[in-house]
Amino acid sequence: MEIKLVKLIGRLGVRTNVALGVAVSAGYVLQGVLLAFALTEIYQGGGTIDTIRWIAAAAAAVAVRCALVWAAEVAAQRTARNVRRQLRERLLQKLFDLGPGFAARSKAGDLQSTIVGGVEALEVYYSGYVPAVFIALISCTGVVLCLAYFDWRAALLLAVFVVALPVVDRLWLRWRMPKSSGVFAALGEFGAYLLDSLQGIATLKAFGASAIRRDSLAKRAAELRRESMATLSVTLARTGLTALVSLGGFAIVVGAVAWRASAGEVGSLVVLATLFLAREAFRPLERLEKSLHAAWAAGGAAAPIMALLAEVPSVQEPAAPMPAPARADIVFDSVSFTYPGSDAPALNSTSFSVPERGFVALVGPSGAGKSTVAALLLRFFDPQAGSIRVGGIDIRKLSSGDLRDLISVVPQETYLFHGTIEDNLRIAKPDATSEEIRAVAKAAHIDAFIESLPQGYATEVGERGAQMSGGQRQRIAIARALLKDTPILLLDEATSNVDPASEKAIQQALAEQARQRTTVVIAHRMSTIRDADSILVLEDGTVREAGRHADLAQRGGLYSRLVHANGELV
Repeated sequence: MEIKLVKLIGRLGVRTNVALGVAVSAGYVLQGVLLAFALTEIYQGGGTIDTIRWIAAAAAAVAVRCALVWAAEVAAQRTARNVRRQLRERLLQKLFDLGPGFAARSKAGDLQSTIVGGVEALEVYYSGYVPAVFIALISCTGVVLCLAYFDWRAALLLAVFVVALPVVDRLWLRWRMPKSSGVFAALGEFGAYLLDSLQGIATLKAFGASAIRRDSLAKRAAELRRESMATLSVTLARTGLTALVSLGGFAIVVGAVAWRASAGEVGSLVVLATLFLAREAFRPLERLEKSLHAAWAAGGAAAPIMALLAEVPSVQEPAAPMPAPARADIVFDSVSFTYPGSDAPALNSTSFSVPERGFVALVGPSGAGKSTVAALLLRFFDPQAGSIRVGGIDIRKLSSGDLRDLISVVPQETYLFHGTIEDNLRIAKPDATSEEIRAVAKAAHIDAFIESLPQGYATEVGERGAQMSGGQRQRIAIARALLKDTPILLLDEATSNVDPASEKAIQQALAEQARQRTTVVIAHRMSTIRDADSILVLEDGTVREAGRHADLAQRGGLYSRLVHANGELV
């Protein structure tokens, strides 16, 4: 895991963290040695000047060490920031590359847990735990060697306990960790279920299902608590065990040197040096022990992150993309497509064409394949058979950016981002002038409503457009599509949430726009597609009928039945 992620993240400043951490440990060692010499001078009745020099040197060492501690904290924060930024950039770019198809079959809570919680876990891992491992290895070795300069027997005994501490810690965790490692899975499941519940709270209230959902959420919370308590019991016992080894080892080493000093084998300098240095030998290990929870958390976070990064996009960018076509006609040539995990094809050898600046409508019962046509045209997926051409070029030979620059979309489910109305409109054209924004708002018959608001175009729409009605959101989406000003206009139930008066005005505006663009309309309402150049009737992923409204309505086929079902298409 470490090697793969280090290669992924690149240069993170870990070396700087290690160097500063080792320098801090060296500061503690130097401080201890200087104090040992100062106290030895005092004990042996040395001169005042020499004693003051040792104490002044120790004070200087403390000042330098404090500066190094500050620098080490700054470096750790910089490393954490680099990990967080680079990993999230890669993960978000991966999500964009995977496209809506991957997002549709993934839980939003799981993705959020991976991108937010998982990255935070690895952030602490690389800024805290990884440097602590190297700092402990280098610093503990340095302290033992420094003590060996004063007394090799004390250094050898100290080395035994320094080595024993991580060995005992590792054996304990290997014995106990499998029994409590489910906390990360429980935390992810609880977070995903909680997010899903919050997003659907209105539906739960409407159906009186809040109590059932609450009970289910409580069960997941109880499971998370059980796993957390199991983990806590392991970590608390581990803390006591490691403290016993470190403090016990310190006491034994100092006691052994004191006993030898009482027998006259060593002098006071050795005793004092051992007293100060033995404690410093365990300080890096204690830091490592405190940061182990980061490694534990990273162990659960790394797997979903690596799994997400290993996902292969269902749509591959061409190695040498062709330039965008000059024409905007659309051709579906024997296109077949089946969604992942489904047995029934969404489209089955479907063929049709839309001439440049033509107006074609797609109708049919639910599940007929209408929205699949839109998804394939936008290249959210690639068909398993057949081809889709725009301007005579197979869209698989175009870059996704160039293809989508040709198409403006008003989706069936309108999504507004948290921000102002103007912010949401400028998504289509960031450099649009105020006049352009108001022109498309007027064309979508939303300008009068916006101007009536106290903040006008600076009005906040709320999360997912919660401050707007369904019809208002849809008209803003229509204005956004018109502002993009592309040669192809794709409307998926563009007027499904507007009142009859607004619908008529919008249809008139769209009819004017349609004659300037290649327009594909997916609709249920008869009034939306009455004036289309051609109406394609889909059923079971196949075009069953094609023609103009008047001709199809008189044939007595599927279109006629749809027309007569309550007077509109259903």
